[in-house]
Amino acid sequence: MENFPFLQGGQVALLRARVETGNVLDENHELAIDDRQKVYTIFGDVKTALLAAQNIIKGDKSIECVIYDKERAVLHYITVDNL
Repeated sequence: MENFPFLQGGQVALLRARVETGNVLDENHELAIDDRQKVYTIFGDVKTALLAAQNIIKGDKSIECVIYDKERAVLHYITVDNL
């Protein structure tokens, strides 16, 4: 799986996973099974990342999203239950 990206300033990273299993998904919502798959999406700010996460989950309620800051701290955990 892709390593955690280098983030600068207010950038954040969004990660997707299946709610039922916790399996990490790539940007195409496919199961991430090798290092070539991109699993983190970088956003310039948390607000934009939250909107993207909401749109992902509205499109597929079986996905959960986690937004991390540059220190790898979890800023938001988004599921269908807390849109």
